[in-house]
Amino acid sequence: MDILIVGAGVGGLALANGLVADGHHVRVLERADAPRTDGAAVTIFSNGAAAAAGLGVSLDDLGGAIDTLGFFDAGGHAFAHADLTLLRRWTGYRVATIPRATLLQRLAAGLPADAVDYGRQVRTVETAGSGAAVVTADGVREEAALVVGADGVRSAVRRALLGSADPSYNGWVSWQGLTATMPELAAGAYARCIVGDAGLCGLMPAGGGLVQWWFDVDGPAPAGRPVIGWLRERFRSYADPVRKLLDVLTEADVHAFRHAVHPIPDRWGTDGATLLGDAAHAFPPSQAQGANQALEDAWMLRRALSSASTVSDALRGYERVRARRVRRISSLAASEITNRPPAPAARLAGRLMGPSLFTRLQLMTIRRCSSVLNGDRI
Repeated sequence: MDILIVGAGVGGLALANGLVADGHHVRVLERADAPRTDGAAVTIFSNGAAAAAGLGVSLDDLGGAIDTLGFFDAGGHAFAHADLTLLRRWTGYRVATIPRATLLQRLAAGLPADAVDYGRQVRTVETAGSGAAVVTADGVREEAALVVGADGVRSAVRRALLGSADPSYNGWVSWQGLTATMPELAAGAYARCIVGDAGLCGLMPAGGGLVQWWFDVDGPAPAGRPVIGWLRERFRSYADPVRKLLDVLTEADVHAFRHAVHPIPDRWGTDGATLLGDAAHAFPPSQAQGANQALEDAWMLRRALSSASTVSDALRGYERVRARRVRRISSLAASEITNRPPAPAARLAGRLMGPSLFTRLQLMTIRRCSSVLNGDRI
């Protein structure tokens, strides 16, 4: 089939790999003029790595492997640890934090040289009968047997198919960056989440001497104030390494990411068009599943197209399966539960259950939202 994918992000490029391998003629229309190099890093859990492998892309050598994830209160006292090496043992796939630009480069490397068409902004999508077409900002209309909107949280394809594209914002903001400021953290495989009344600070090694860090805060920064100065004041009661990190950051290091939430309908498209990733189901990053769920979507859509009798049957079946899965993690992420200090009983439970049981609970959460780990079919 001739297939058009709108958006050269993680989900769009991953899907393109799987569909090209199946013999389809695939073009990716990307509004940016060149491959994206912005953004910080993403954590790819075992389900996302399994989905990428199922699409023909190995992520095993990218980024920084995360073997242990520790949870601490603002005073630096640990209340839970996850042994993420167990996820690799149980699923066959590791957990790693990978710079977004590095991940996109790997996903693009397996595609034909002309597969991604940059500088092509899609204005709308038209559907009728068995196919679909896109109309670009310069008025060009291109037809295909299938159009997939993987164009992000303010998706033009979603607006055309569902009537709305703008998500709601729940007030939380991630102030984040990817820097080589703390080599002692970058060199290991130990990640930290430190949570208190001011919010959560996360630090994860991302490979190549880089550390992915973020501050999740309920509410915007005060207007007219330098963000780093405001974060230093807000998190001044937190123990190291939080204070040490803030001491070495500059205003140029930090970027804002507002937490967005999309409603997730049962049906994401019509005729020969559908959605994927944030275009279908944007949700906050508090469960680190955004990129993973985009990879899951790509894996499931490829599988649906290879087994259904018609394109429309494949798309509607894919949407039913994925809507059911992704609603579970979207609801949990939107609650921002991990960004709030745990109650004393929860801290005690985290200490008593130990890393193995705590990790098993994490795997249960991941499995509930995973198509690839459950072998879903339409």
